[in-house]
Amino acid sequence: MTPASWYIHVPFCASVCPYCDFFRTVPSVARIEQWLDVVGAEIRSRLEPDTKIDTLYIGGGTPSMLSDSQFFRLVKDLLPHLHAQSEVTVECNPESLSAQKLAMYRQCKVNRISLGVQSFNAQTIEKLGRHHTPALIEQAVAAIKEAGIDNISIDLMFAVPGQSMADVQADLAHFFRLDIAHLSIYSLILEEGSVFGRQGLQAVDEDLEADEYEWIVQTMKAHGYCHYEISSFARDGKLSRHNLAYWLDQDFVGIGCGASGRENRRRYTNAPDLLEYIEKGPRPEYEPVNAPFEAVMMGLRTCFGVDLASFFEKYGLRLEEMAAPLLAKYDGDLMVEHGALKTTESGMEKLNSILVDFLSLFE
Repeated sequence: MTPASWYIHVPFCASVCPYCDFFRTVPSVARIEQWLDVVGAEIRSRLEPDTKIDTLYIGGGTPSMLSDSQFFRLVKDLLPHLHAQSEVTVECNPESLSAQKLAMYRQCKVNRISLGVQSFNAQTIEKLGRHHTPALIEQAVAAIKEAGIDNISIDLMFAVPGQSMADVQADLAHFFRLDIAHLSIYSLILEEGSVFGRQGLQAVDEDLEADEYEWIVQTMKAHGYCHYEISSFARDGKLSRHNLAYWLDQDFVGIGCGASGRENRRRYTNAPDLLEYIEKGPRPEYEPVNAPFEAVMMGLRTCFGVDLASFFEKYGLRLEEMAAPLLAKYDGDLMVEHGALKTTESGMEKLNSILVDFLSLFE
């Protein structure tokens, strides 16, 4: 049976951000058209007459750089398999949105936009290699709402070298003024394969990063947002249903070069080589996965934790018994509540250390 959550990776960007290590390329129009031929064939090969898609997430890269006709070609075969409650998300950059494009998204059943803002500070935006301005962010959010899409998420970054605590506070204040129901916030990680990584840019002090994160969590909760995953906050029930499929141990389809998926608890990745993908098709590579540990690793990222009964049903393991020594070691950080193993707020901050100990239980 085909999973109900689908991810499509659009590997194209108008330019490459210096912090990014995802698979992406600056394309020609001809290359996009070739890619659309192959990705369309891959989509059709995965669809069955009774396929129902509950969540569709189109990420990248920059999906919003596709023209209206290109985007329609990408999703047209999926539209009959969406239903009234489907969550359909597109990642967008502020500078690549227009009223016409948003109207086309609505026609294609898009009902959620994830906007790559990163910062409202002009100097930080420039440092991160982005091409929008604070004014363009405001215009994009207004246009999304005007188009009738009220499920909006914004990405912000903290712990950027040169960014102060006051800058982070100003970014969050700006976010609140926009009246948006979802925030994803990430510290800048200097990936080896990124431009910043190759330049040897130095990360900010760990204590400052921790202080910023704790302030963000406290402030978001004080404004009525649920801290439902380490980096994710929502109000009005607008949690990312698609991302919850990842975090709560569900299978999902991954489409496109560089995309990952998981079926029957086996993870696969389509090789991140655009020319190979165009010439030979998806060619998924399967990876060995420690499925029980991965379920714990992902579940503990969320406020829901790992459901103990479901874990036993899937893996035949009594997680609460296995975790007893760690519950004692991390008293106050790790707990069993309402039939689930969970981290507290302090435990989320220590999750890397907690997971190292959990890994030893599953080796």
